Amino acid sequence: MTEHRSPVDRLMGAIVPTVVDAVDVDALIGELDIDALMARVDIDELLTRIDIDALLTRIDIDALLGRIDVSALIARIDMNAVIGQVDLNALLDDVDIKAIVAKAGIDEIVAEASTGIIARTLDLARRQLVGVDIIILGAIDRLFRRKRQPLPQSAKLSATGRPAGPVSRLVAFGVDLFLVSAIFSIVVYFGKSLLELFTGDLFHPTSGAGLAWIIGYFSWFGLYLWGSIEIAGRTPGKALVGLRVVALDGTPLGPVKALWRTLAFPFSFILGLGFIPGVTRKDRRALHELVSSCHEIVDWGDREAGVPSALEGWVARQRMAQLDAAIAIAQADTAPAGVAATATTAVPAIGAPVVDAPAVDTVEETVVLDVHLQAEPAPDAVVVSVEADAEASEGAEAPAAADEEPVVAPTEAAAMASSPVLTEPVSADELVVEPSDDDGGDSDYWAANS
Repeated sequence: MTEHRSPVDRLMGAIVPTVVDAVDVDALIGELDIDALMARVDIDELLTRIDIDALLTRIDIDALLGRIDVSALIARIDMNAVIGQVDLNALLDDVDIKAIVAKAGIDEIVAEASTGIIARTLDLARRQLVGVDIIILGAIDRLFRRKRQPLPQSAKLSATGRPAGPVSRLVAFGVDLFLVSAIFSIVVYFGKSLLELFTGDLFHPTSGAGLAWIIGYFSWFGLYLWGSIEIAGRTPGKALVGLRVVALDGTPLGPVKALWRTLAFPFSFILGLGFIPGVTRKDRRALHELVSSCHEIVDWGDREAGVPSALEGWVARQRMAQLDAAIAIAQADTAPAGVAATATTAVPAIGAPVVDAPAVDTVEETVVLDVHLQAEPAPDAVVVSVEADAEASEGAEAPAAADEEPVVAPTEAAAMASSPVLTEPVSADELVVEPSDDDGGDSDYWAANS
């Protein structure tokens, strides 16, 4: 189809190419005054008319960066000249060093590092004292044949809240005795010096005043104990070792009970008899604690009271040994679950007496053993279920189908009301430890398992 063009279009099509071909572009550009041209350009107006977003979308950044030779660019930079142009003094004057240090927390980091070393060293010594106490109290509980408690399941053991042991108490008392004596001596020395300074006379504290000094010393000791226990629940010595005195319900002791404890404390020293209950009793309460209705516990403040790593390893080995022993006994002494085994007498007890099933007229009993090993909270118990089923009565012939012994599923045993069912929980401790006489109460686990 032929394109229809106007006369004007035909005229311009004939003239423009001829004119363009006749123009010498290089000569034309040479005649231009670029400086005068740029001077006449309004840059601000030009920038306002440029669509920056559209321009950036048309730029291929990856291609642009790919064409840049970074190595050549860096090689052309004279770093010495650049550094020489930097005024370090002016730069440091503009930097707020104190604000940088405060924002970075340098002071807190240094303080935490210093106190962290001291705290870790102190906790190491405390753990050794706790370990010695556990061994001593465990030996005493074993001497009294007290019941052993289940092993804890957590890998990290804690002594927080357990009764304070004799070694920790002795060390704390030694520290308090040193502090009381040192403070009393310092006060007496400076008091004597001040009296001599103000009066001009010489005083000899050791001449003819022995009883008065004894009364003064023990009065100061009592004030020291009462004030420390009433205010903080612990003396400085107990705080260093990691002990705290609390009421039986765990609340602070209060001024009245603290006073009763302080008054009764000297009587515990009579032949040392008052301290014997603190070692032999299950709750480890000495005479002065029985009088004031309180007890002394392990408490490290905001940190968990730990035990020596060797003791943690021993507990882990005992826990594994109990689990292995329970599994071995279950495999050796019982049939697999759901498989019938015959017995003519009652099932033998595993660590605990088993009550005989009611007497029935039977030729033999069919016994089904179902063993369940519980994993929580410890290798707790092996549960043995026994089902007895009478096959034939006296004088009657067994049916022909009775040649095969019936197999009863464990889940059906509980639903069969006509059959006597025996369920006896057996403690895992009794599987590996000889049973001992119980004195009627719970004993401290740590003391019993050391």
